[in-house]
Amino acid sequence: MNERQRDLFLWVWSQRRKPGQTAIGIRGALIGAAGGVLFTLLMSPGAPSSVPSYDTGGQFFGALSEHLRMLVLAVPAFAGIAWFLANRIYASQEAMYQAILQSGAQAPAQKPQMQMSDRGPAIAVGIAFAIIAIFIAVLFVMYW
Repeated sequence: MNERQRDLFLWVWSQRRKPGQTAIGIRGALIGAAGGVLFTLLMSPGAPSSVPSYDTGGQFFGALSEHLRMLVLAVPAFAGIAWFLANRIYASQEAMYQAILQSGAQAPAQKPQMQMSDRGPAIAVGIAFAIIAIFIAVLFVMYW
């Protein structure tokens, strides 16, 4: 990490840490809960096969109970995982921030200007992410 990258990290983290660890953990839990709802919608089991097809009320309430059961299990699980991960990431970023400050560096008052050579690793990660996202989208389209 060169000085510009260090200063960028210090500036970005000094801005992102303002809400505090509790607020960021709650934000992570809410995002996880939304992920649990999305998971339930994607993996919805539908109506139970034990209900005859002519019993529309039984089909509806059977499907509704299956959705609710899955929501009750998925939403807290995803929220808990996301809360744990948000707290863990916050703690690691804060530890790195404090270590850099204790080494004598100071957080800059404004965002530092980056050069193209400083952005190389971020560009490589972005390209890898885009390729993986494209492959996932292709799989969704093929198997939908």
